[in-house]
Amino acid sequence: MAAIGALVSVAGHGSAGGGDNILRVAVFTAMQASLSALLALALALPVARACWRRALTWRAAWLLPFSFLSVVMPTTVAATGLIGVWGQRGFVSDCLAFLGFDGLPPIYGLGAVLLAHVFFNAPLMLRVLNGALASVPASQWRLSAQWGLSEWERFRQIEWPALRPVIPGLLALVYLLCFTSFSLILMLGGGPAVTTLEVNIYTALRFDFDMALAGKLALLQLVICGAVVVLLTRLTGRSWAATPRRTIAVPAQRGDTSTLCRAADGLALALFIIITMLPVIAILLRGVGPHLMVVAEWPAFRRALITSLFIALSSGSLATIIALILASARTRRSNAGLAVWPLDLSISLYLAVSAIVLGTGLFILLRQVADVFLLAPLLVMLGNMLIALPFAYRVLEGRLAALAAAHDKLCAGLGLRGWRRLRRVTLPAIAPELGFAAGLSSALSLGDMTIVALFSSQQFQTLPWLLYQTMARYRAGEAAALSLWLLGLTLLLFTGFTLAARMLGRRRHA
Repeated sequence: MAAIGALVSVAGHGSAGGGDNILRVAVFTAMQASLSALLALALALPVARACWRRALTWRAAWLLPFSFLSVVMPTTVAATGLIGVWGQRGFVSDCLAFLGFDGLPPIYGLGAVLLAHVFFNAPLMLRVLNGALASVPASQWRLSAQWGLSEWERFRQIEWPALRPVIPGLLALVYLLCFTSFSLILMLGGGPAVTTLEVNIYTALRFDFDMALAGKLALLQLVICGAVVVLLTRLTGRSWAATPRRTIAVPAQRGDTSTLCRAADGLALALFIIITMLPVIAILLRGVGPHLMVVAEWPAFRRALITSLFIALSSGSLATIIALILASARTRRSNAGLAVWPLDLSISLYLAVSAIVLGTGLFILLRQVADVFLLAPLLVMLGNMLIALPFAYRVLEGRLAALAAAHDKLCAGLGLRGWRRLRRVTLPAIAPELGFAAGLSSALSLGDMTIVALFSSQQFQTLPWLLYQTMARYRAGEAAALSLWLLGLTLLLFTGFTLAARMLGRRRHA
C-alpha cells in the first residue's frame, strides 16, 4: 500500500513543472543503459564459452563462484575500486608512469559509467550464459565430437539454440539495472553532461526542492521502466540466481586444443579478470593500512554501522518472508490451474519502481503529514525491502514449484497440510534458498545509497553515505578503509545467511 501511495503521489505531481533538458537526459539515460548492456554481453559471451571449454582447469574453475560477488558488492565500494585501478593515481597510471608514459586521464565521465556497469553486469551475464550452456544434453556434445564440427558450426548448431532463449531477457534485465543506476552515476558521472533521470530526480528534490519537476522525471522513468519490465516478463528465461555447474563429462571438441583457440580463450579470460577482479584487489590492497583502525574509532562510523546493520537485517528478513508468502501463493494458483502471470508481473513491476522513484513518492506523500527526516530509518527500510523483493521472489518461486510437483501427492496421502507441511517438509527443503534470498536481500540493503541520499542528515547516516561523503572530501585513505569495511561486512552478512541456512537444511526432515 505504501508503494501504491508513493506512485500515486508521483503521478499527481508529474503533470506540472518544467525542465528543458528532460528529453536530453532521458535519451542519454537510455543510450548509456543500452551501451552498458551490449558491452557486458560482448564480454560475457566469449568468456562463458571459454569457461565452458576450460571449466576443468584452474584458469576458469574459480570464475563462476566469483561471478556473484559483483551482485552483492555495494556500488560505492565498487566505485572506489574502479578509481583505484583506472584513476589518475590508480594502478594502471602507476604502471604507465613506471614505464615512462603519461598516466590515464580523469576517469569521470561516460567511459567510467560504462566501465562500472560492465564490472557489475558482465559477471551476472556470465553466470546465466554458462548455466544455459550447461543445459545442453551430453549427447549433442558427443555427436559434435564424433562428427568433428568446426568452431562456427558447433556454435550455430548447439550453443546458439541454448543461448538464444536466455539473451533477450538477460539484456532487458541488465538494461533495466543500468537505466535505474544512481550511485555510480552520482560518483563517476563527472558533471551535468553525464547525468541520468535518477540523478536529476535527486537534484530536483534534495537541492532545488522542485517537487513538480521531480514528479515529472519520476513519472517518465516509471513509464519507461514499466514497459521494459513488461517485456522482461515475456522474455524471462533461466533464473539468474541458479548456480551453473558442469555436471556432465563433455568429450574434447575439434579445435579446442589448438593454439589459436587457447589464445582466444586466454585473451577473453584475461580481459574479464582485468575488468572485474582488479578493482576488488585494489580495494583490498588500498584498504589494509593504518586508516583501517582509525576509521573504526570514528563515532560517525559506529553510528552508521549500527544503523546500516539494523536496516539491512530488518529489510532483508521482511523481503524474504514476503517473498515466501507470495511464492507460495503463486504455487497454489499454478496447481489450481489459475493464471500466475498477474502475480509475476506485479512483483516484477518493483524493478520499474526504482529506489529514487519510490523515495520521491514517499517524500511527496508524507511531507504534509509527518517529518520525513524523522521517519527516515523506516522509509529506508521499507524502500530497501521493496527493491529486494523481486530478487528474493525469483530465488524462491522456482524451488517451491519443484517441491510442489514432487511432494503434493505424498503430502495429501499423509494428511500433511498447512503449518505442519510448512514446518516439516517445505522449510527444511528450501532452507538453502531461504538463506540465499535473505543474504542477498540484506546485502543489497546494506550497500544501497539511493533512498538514504534523499533522507540523510547529521543524525541519520549509513555506511555507503558516509563513504560517499568521505570521497567527496578527497580523503582517499579513509575512503579506502571504509570501502574495505563495507565490503567485508557485506560478504559477512551474505555468507552468514547462506551458510547458516545450509547447516539448518542438513538436519533430518520428513
